[in-house]
Amino acid sequence: MGTDEKGTHNPWITMAISIGKDLVSLLRDGALFVLAILLVAFPAQFNSILVDAGFKEGNLAGFKWQPSLVTSTQDLKEAQAKIAELQKVNNEQAIALTEARAQLTDPALKQRIAQLEENSSALQESTELVQNSVSQTIKANLTLIDKAQPSRKKADYLVGLQTVGIPDTERISINTKLSSEGYSLDDVTWSYAAKDRPSWFATRSTVFYYSASALPAAQELANFMKTVTKQEFAVQRGAGLGVNPSLRNATLYVHLLKG
Repeated sequence: MGTDEKGTHNPWITMAISIGKDLVSLLRDGALFVLAILLVAFPAQFNSILVDAGFKEGNLAGFKWQPSLVTSTQDLKEAQAKIAELQKVNNEQAIALTEARAQLTDPALKQRIAQLEENSSALQESTELVQNSVSQTIKANLTLIDKAQPSRKKADYLVGLQTVGIPDTERISINTKLSSEGYSLDDVTWSYAAKDRPSWFATRSTVFYYSASALPAAQELANFMKTVTKQEFAVQRGAGLGVNPSLRNATLYVHLLKG
C-alpha cells in the first residue's frame, strides 16, 4: 500500500519541482534581459550603478560589461582636441570666404560663397553641441573613475606641509610625525614668515585634496593634524594647479597657519 501511494505522488512532486525550476529560470532570464536593456539604453547611468555597487566586470545576457572608463575618457579627450582643431580650421575658412565674397562682383559666385558661409556657421553650431556633450561625458567618467579607484593605504598618499608664522623646526617636527603615522612626504614643503604669507595661501588651516576619491583620506589627515597642532582644519578640494595629473588622487597639501 505504502509503495503504491509513493508511486502515485511521485509524478506530482516531480512536476512541481520541474515547474519551480522553469519559473526560477524564466525569472532569471527575464531579469538578465531587463539588465541588458538598461545597459544598452542607459549606459552612463547603469555604469555608475555598477561602479557604486563595486562591480568591475560582468556578463549580462551575452553582453560583456567592463567599465574601461580610463581608456574611453582618454579617447574622448583626444576627440575633443580634434574637434577644437577642426573648429579652428573652419573659422579660418569662414573668414577667408567672407573676405573673398567682399571682393567678388559675380552675383552667382557671391551667392555660392554666402551659402558656404551659412553651412560653415551651421557646422560651427553642431561642433559646439558635440563638444558640450563630450565635456559632460568626460566629467561624468572622471567621477566614476574616482569611485572605481582601489582603496589606498596612508603610505600611498603624498603629503605636502606648508606653514605660515610657524618656526621651520616645528614644520620639520610635524613632518616627522606625519612620516611616523605612515604618510609619504611630498617634496613641496615650506615655512613662510607671517609677513611673507603668499596670496594663494589658505586663510585658515586647511587640508587640500584634488580627487573625489581622496576626500576620506583628506578628512582623516585633518583629524590627525588636529591632534598634532590642537587646531581645527578645514577640508577643501583644490584647483590642482601644479599637481601631477597622475597623482591627483594621491596628493594632499596641508596649509597650516599660526593659531
